[in-house]
Amino acid sequence: MDIIQECMQMTSYGGEAKSLALQAIRQAREGDFKQAEESLDKSSQALIKSHHAHANLLTRDAEEGDVQVSVFMLHAADHLSSAEVINLLAEEFIYLHKKGGKNYVQNSAYV
Repeated sequence: MDIIQECMQMTSYGGEAKSLALQAIRQAREGDFKQAEESLDKSSQALIKSHHAHANLLTRDAEEGDVQVSVFMLHAADHLSSAEVINLLAEEFIYLHKKGGKNYVQNSAYV
């Protein structure tokens, strides 16, 4: 795969991971923990695929030294980084919603 394709993989899978993690947070907020866990699992799988594309770029640069950083590559890395953060926060939000139960959700300031 060429550099542009790897960046596209990072961007698309990173975006998918973010969307699924945010969906998981909404599902947990609504009390649908089973769906939230499933969405979070899918988010993690997409995040792994984004990481694989990133690793391929790093490997290519280490082996061939021909990878030039571009705005497109920075955009892809940004998607991966933000997806990681949102995925981790989603885990915590789901935990908090489970721990607090329905009363916590109804009394929450961000509902």
